[in-house]
Amino acid sequence: SLTFGSLTMFPLNGGNGRSPAYITLDEAVASGTIEIRELNEAGSVPQLKVTNSGDCAVFMLDGEELQGAKQNRVLNLTILVPAGRTLVIPVSCVEQGRWRKESEAMECSGDALYAAARMAKIGAVSRAYRKTRKPTSDQGELWRLIALKARKMRVGSATGAMSDIYKKRSDRLSAYQQAFAVSDGQVGALFAIGDRVCGLELFEHPQILSKLLPKVVRSYALDAIEDEDIERPPSLEDARKLIGSLENGKVTCFPSVGAGEDVRIQGEKVEGAALVTEGRVVHLCGFGA
Repeated sequence: SLTFGSLTMFPLNGGNGRSPAYITLDEAVASGTIEIRELNEAGSVPQLKVTNSGDCAVFMLDGEELQGAKQNRVLNLTILVPAGRTLVIPVSCVEQGRWRKESEAMECSGDALYAAARMAKIGAVSRAYRKTRKPTSDQGELWRLIALKARKMRVGSATGAMSDIYKKRSDRLSAYQQAFAVSDGQVGALFAIGDRVCGLELFEHPQILSKLLPKVVRSYALDAIEDEDIERPPSLEDARKLIGSLENGKVTCFPSVGAGEDVRIQGEKVEGAALVTEGRVVHLCGFGA
């Protein structure tokens, strides 16, 4: 395991040795093969339109932040956008005080919804899936959590933007990001803040993990820097308990917005979600209370 500040990472190794048949959202935006816009001129807070004009599927990570258009959003779930397809995707607003167009297309911010809020969002999306068959979040609760985080971290924002919290703490977050390197064959990680094991992130391929780990680490670090007094780092056995809770959770499957199936996992004090395509787990995330 690796520990920096109050954050500990337990690497998870594996993979099937094959190269991924998809690229990350950051790579697709950089190559100009994907475009993310408002649903229409009027816009819709919980929805965006994604067009993949490339010849390769695009992996979009649960919680990734998109900036621009009429307000900043985060993805409600992990999505694999097939090549040559246009999808309407479910998102949540992380900038309560803006509803005016800054740009036509949205860009990746380099950050993701911080871990504690992501757990709450995953739970809300899972409940909505089971009740309405739609992956919507509890937008009001998410705004409340972001406002609370801003107050705790003494960050002011004219538009209530989560991105302003990340900007204010950018130096310390960069230190965390640089402290956690990817090991050979690593496909995921368990994360702990202080002595509490709080999350798991697992990808199908080491290449995808290596590209997204900085974003994932920063999402945990934003919680970790609230309290950097470590009582004791957790043991590997402590970390394995979260895996056990996810394995024993109730599993429900829904058709994904893009390719594959969206799998929701609910257990005692644990929330999880996975994207499965052709029997392969493309991505799995889980959070413990």
